[in-house]
Amino acid sequence: MDARPNSPEARDISYHMHAYTNARKHEEAGPLIIEKGDGIYVEDLAGNRYIEAMAGLWSVAVGFSEKRLVDAAVRQMSKLPYYHDFGSKSHSPLIDLAEKLVQMAPVPMSKAYFTNSGSEANDTVMKMIWYRSNALGQPARKKIISRIRGYHGVTIASASLTGLPNNHISFDLPIANVLHTSTPHHWREALPGESEEQFSSRLADDLEKLILAEGPETIAAFFGEPIMGAGGVIVPPAGYWAKIQAVLSKYDILL
Repeated sequence: MDARPNSPEARDISYHMHAYTNARKHEEAGPLIIEKGDGIYVEDLAGNRYIEAMAGLWSVAVGFSEKRLVDAAVRQMSKLPYYHDFGSKSHSPLIDLAEKLVQMAPVPMSKAYFTNSGSEANDTVMKMIWYRSNALGQPARKKIISRIRGYHGVTIASASLTGLPNNHISFDLPIANVLHTSTPHHWREALPGESEEQFSSRLADDLEKLILAEGPETIAAFFGEPIMGAGGVIVPPAGYWAKIQAVLSKYDILL
């Protein structure tokens, strides 16, 4: 690490608070400063080149410095760099993207709602779920079930949905009305001799027991990643989603 007082490393330590970072270790070792990217590669200040296998936390799916994106961004920034959609305002790129997303969605969708991050998106979904319950005259139906080891974000609401303890410890989380059920990790959690189908049935039974214990009339929705990412890249066992959906449908709970 370049320890000079005016070095990028020293300035980062002095002025920047990092997410998911041990602050004490960061002060000792300093940051890895990425200076540029090209395709699947990124390069640090010292010129070391790395394959960025996580695509910038999944935000650079088509690669770094993709010319088509650069050109599109320059054109749009030159024409209309920003505008909001409050109060019936809109603009052409927003309309085009909303239409494209609805048409591409693997399940029927009627509208697209835009946010600034995945955490904000899940916070907004929670608001929409609660709004729906109130609109239907079901004000008690506010609890949301997610899963141990699931990841849904790091804001107060989305971190509560997240089922990883480090997102809760010292933050007084999860908030009220957020519950967690079993992880669909057959290799780690299955009983001896338990098949994937049997394991899925047991997890569906666990979910139903939780719903009944809390009161079905209080449960609004179930959150779950199709494949759990941060929790360990956990592919659901055979029959899992069909069995979970059957339980949720039985009690009119959103998935």
